[in-house]
Amino acid sequence: MILIDTSTIVAWLDQSHPDYKTALQALFTVLMEDDVAVSVVTLAELAVGGRTREALEADLKGMLIIEVTAADAWRAGQVFARLPRKHATPLPDFFIRAQAAERGWRHLTNDRRRLGWWPDLEFVFGN
Repeated sequence: MILIDTSTIVAWLDQSHPDYKTALQALFTVLMEDDVAVSVVTLAELAVGGRTREALEADLKGMLIIEVTAADAWRAGQVFARLPRKHATPLPDFFIRAQAAERGWRHLTNDRRRLGWWPDLEFVFGN
């Protein structure tokens, strides 16, 4: 299973996005290799962009939507707590990566920031 990050979904949904072609290719590649999942945290982040729920559900059809568990939340908080405050970052990114790490899944992302905080997570990049 591969958990797809919001950064990749955003690029894939917007044909004018600079990473559109690479996100499209990355999604095609991972779909040929494995099943894919999207976090409910990604759904929340995408809802901010103004898409309708129906349109988003159609776009993500066939992808497993995973809930945040207590173990995911705990791990996200533990890793986030170690981050120096001068490197302020959105907590949602930590929830998504914690979900992939807790399940032992690979993580497809365009976001190359703060990778070192997740040494046991295998990253796949769409850009």
